[in-house]
Formats: sequence, structure tokens, C-alpha cells
Amino acid sequence: MTSHQLWWLLGILLSVTLLYAPTVNYERVFDDHLQIEENLHIRSWAYIGRAFTDHVWSGQPGYALTNSYRPLYLVWMTANYALFGEDPRGWHTTSLLLYLAAIGGVWWAAGLLLGNGPGRVLATAIFALHPTHVESVAWIASFPDAMLVVFFTLALGLHLQATGWHSHHGFGRSEDQFLPATWRRGWHWGLTSGRNWLAAGALAAALLTKEFAVFWWPMVFLLYLTRRTGSWRMRFSAALHALWPQTFALAGYFLARRLALPGVFEGTPYLPWLTVALTAPLVLWTYVQLLVWPVGLRLEYELAYVTSPTDPLFWLPLAGLLGVGIGAAWALRRSPLALTLLVWIGLPLLPTLNLRHFRPQEFLHDRYLFLPTLGFALLLGWCLMVWLERLTSPKARALASLLPMSGVLIGYGWLTAQYVPHWQNDLVLYRRILHFHPDNVFALGNLSDALRARGRLDDGIACLERAYALAPHEGRLARALGNAYCQAGQFERAITTLEPWLKGDETTLDQSLACYDYGYALLATGRPREARPYLERAATLAPDDAQLWFILAEARRALRLCPEAAAAYAAARQLAPDRADIAQRQADLTQDCP
Repeated sequence: MTSHQLWWLLGILLSVTLLYAPTVNYERVFDDHLQIEENLHIRSWAYIGRAFTDHVWSGQPGYALTNSYRPLYLVWMTANYALFGEDPRGWHTTSLLLYLAAIGGVWWAAGLLLGNGPGRVLATAIFALHPTHVESVAWIASFPDAMLVVFFTLALGLHLQATGWHSHHGFGRSEDQFLPATWRRGWHWGLTSGRNWLAAGALAAALLTKEFAVFWWPMVFLLYLTRRTGSWRMRFSAALHALWPQTFALAGYFLARRLALPGVFEGTPYLPWLTVALTAPLVLWTYVQLLVWPVGLRLEYELAYVTSPTDPLFWLPLAGLLGVGIGAAWALRRSPLALTLLVWIGLPLLPTLNLRHFRPQEFLHDRYLFLPTLGFALLLGWCLMVWLERLTSPKARALASLLPMSGVLIGYGWLTAQYVPHWQNDLVLYRRILHFHPDNVFALGNLSDALRARGRLDDGIACLERAYALAPHEGRLARALGNAYCQAGQFERAITTLEPWLKGDETTLDQSLACYDYGYALLATGRPREARPYLERAATLAPDDAQLWFILAEARRALRLCPEAAAAYAAARQLAPDRADIAQRQADLTQDCP
């Protein structure tokens, strides 16, 4: 690496640091509240074993099984909690450092694949400054994307070094005596190379960070098919022999995942497979657009399901994808490496097309482009190399190198600077969604939570009322609205909202907070006899909630059930021994129950 290139790398890292520096002072947003504030398993190293034997949401009581098996995600969360507690500044700092490390990994991989030229610099700049990465850097809980790329590129670089990869010759010609000996080894070399086993270890770490790492194996396998000489059979055999350690890593991962997640989670199991197939082109086309033209980025995109093949939202994106794919394949037909990088863009997007694994309207996110951006950046870096090779004048080559890199720094850098502030807190985040989709129920509900957390009850209730009017079939909105009414002291409205659900929906009846809110509202309106069974059910569902036991004691006291009230007060005191109000009410119980 020349000093000229080193200055470029330092300039890229400095630009990224300056762009994302404001995030250090940002608040927690979206799932950060669940993953940090309510995650019991990250508060002590005693739970670290469960990170490898359970799903990633297991630390939240009552959270449904998911398909996310990410042990190193929970290890990183536990380490951050041990260092910073719930202070978001430390978490944001480590997320930024992870992203800088990922950029370093891309720099290394780009140098191996493209050589130490301007193509390497351009590829790294595109990856580092791509605006779709804002979600993965500014939102704490999305740090696994950067961690994945750190291990992914480490595994890639170590494996390419172990094979003696050359940016111009690929894996080389086995009969050429002037090439490194690693290109002429027999089938067993993949098992005897220490560096190759280190690559397998890095791949294992990537797999334990995020599921998208499974595409490392087919992506590298494709490199062998396109960048090695000999017959197809020889290339296939060479790839299998070289990737033995990585195959073992994959097999071990799938076994551990199977043992930890015996079931299969589907967020929308009722979605017909035909609808999935008809909607997939629209989803993929949207991702291609965001990759090339990242404008209008936000947390939530309201894409509707496509249900008919005659719908323009099916055949227009399909025609666009076919046109882009065929055109790109034809233009790159004489460059196996470029074709490989093109496939690298699409492979990691395949899981996003199975819409049954996502909840409605939540199947498209910027962070799913994090790994595909690696292939996109490398492909554009390769294009710059080809362009420069056709220029003979040194001045023309210098100008041709400077223009695209300056354009990326200015264009992508400016867009990134615009999007970073949208993640400073929940209010800004959800208002941006509503700017594009004013009737987005998801954003209205979450904006209400953010407003109520800041004491703005009336504004929060207004958001929830609007959301509930748009989606009256959503029990979660009814439960949230009932809770908001209780917070505001509007108990009759809370009873009216919650009663139909608690008496006609098993899901709501299994929610401790809904039972508590309904019982508390009944008690507050002078109906302790009706309130008691709901408060007792809530205590059964959430036995560690001191406030719940306290209100249950108050209901029993109002009914003159003195022994039962004393037992509930005692339970509340045991859970919250420092609460003076509970102690005082318990002491006064003897006045009502001499």
C-alpha cells in the first residue's frame, strides 16, 4: 500500500467519523428499548451460556420465538451493558468503532480482489459512505451488520491469502511452475493450511453474529468457478477441497442453530405462497433502486402485497429486473470476476424475498442492503479499473480516478449527512415515516409511546386514537390506548376500550398489562369486585411486578378481604422494599382489619 493510498484510507475513515460523530449523543430508538432496557439476559455474564442455546429475544419475558440465532450479538450486548449500563453514549461509540473496523475489512478485501489501485479506494469509499448504512450505524441494535462484515471480510481475506490468490490471475494455473506453490497443492491442502482454518474460525464468528453469513460459502465457491483455470469439474473439485474447514464451520452452525431453535418462526404464516412470489420482484426492485439511488430513506416503507400477475406492480419490476440482469450479464460477459461480484449483490438478498418470515409492512429495511453493498462497491471499483486501463494519458487517468471518488465523497457523503439526524430520537424517527405515510399505524403507535414517555399524554393519546381508528382489528392498539387512558386518568374510556378485547380475545386476556389496566380502571371507578379477578390474573402472569401486587392489595382491601390483602402487600413489599407508599398502606391495614 502506497502512502498515497494510505492517505485516501485515512480520509475515508475521517469522513465517516465526522459524519457519524453526532450519533454518540443520540438516544435509544425503536428496538433499543426492548434489547437494552428490557433485556434481562444482558445484565449479567451469568446468562451468557443462554446466548448460545436460545433465540436472540429470549431475554424479553413473553417474547415469541424467532428465527434469529445470534450468540455473539448477545455477547457484545452484555459487554456493552457491563461497561456502560444503559447510557447510550458508550453504545453508540462502540457501534461507530465497529463500522470503522468493517470499512477496514472492506479495504483489505478490495485490495486482494481488485489490487492496490484506484478501484480499491473507490470500492471502500462507496461502502463507507453509502447512505443505506445509516440505519445500521445510528441505531444501536443494528450493530450486527457491521460486526458481520468485520468477520466476513476477515474470513475472505484469510482464505484468499491461504490460496495464494492474485488480483490478476485469480487462483492461478496449476500447471504454471512460476506461480506460488499453494496453487499446485493437492486436495488435502485445505485441511492442512493453518491460515485456512483461521478463515474458517472467522466465518464461524460471522455465522454466530448474523444469519446472512451463510452466503460466504456460495460466494467464495463462485469465485473458484469463475477465477480458476481448468475444466468445470476441476474447478468444482478444487473449490470443495479448499473449502473443507468452512464446510465444517457451516455444518456446526446449522447443528447449533437447530438445537437452539427447534421451531420455525413465520411472522405472516397466513400469507399465500403465490402472493409471496408475486410480491418478490417489487421487493427486489426496490432494493436495487435504494442501492443505486438511496434517496428517501426511512425506517418503514409501505409496500403493499401484490396478489395478481396482471398488476403493474408485478410485471413492471419483473421486467426491470430482467432488463438490468440481462444487460449487466451481457456487458460483463467477458469478465468472470465482475459477473461474480454482480451475483454477490443478489445472493444476500434472497432471504428478504420470503415474506412469510416478516410481519406485514415490515419486510423492507435499509439494513438488509448492508452485505449486498459489499458486492456493489467492489463491482463499481472494478468498473473504474477497466475504465482506467483504456486511458493512456497520465493526466487523463488521474482525472478519471479523481472524479468518481470525489463524486462519491460529495454525493453519498451529503446524503448520509442528511439521514443521520433522522435517528437522533424516536420522535424524529417516527415523524419521518409519517411524512411519507401519514396513516402508517406502526409509526403512529410508536410515536405515541415516545410522546407519552416525554409526558405529552394528550398528544400520545391522539396518535393512538388515530391509529386505532385506522386499524380497529388490532388488539395491541386497543391495549396501548387503554393504558394511555389510564395514564391520563380517563378510566371510563379505558374500560370502554379494553372491555371488548378482554372478554372476547384470548391474546389480550394473556397480557398482564391489559389485565392490570382494566382492573385498575375498574377499581378507580369504584368497582373493586369486578376489578379483583383481572388484577389477580395479571399477578399470575407477571408475579415480579410490585405495583401490580400493590393495586391487587388495594382491591382486596376495598372488599374487606383482609388476609388476602395482607398477603398481596407482603408480596409487593418483598419486590419493592424501598417503596414508602406500600409500607404505609400495609401499616394502615390494621385500621380496616383490626
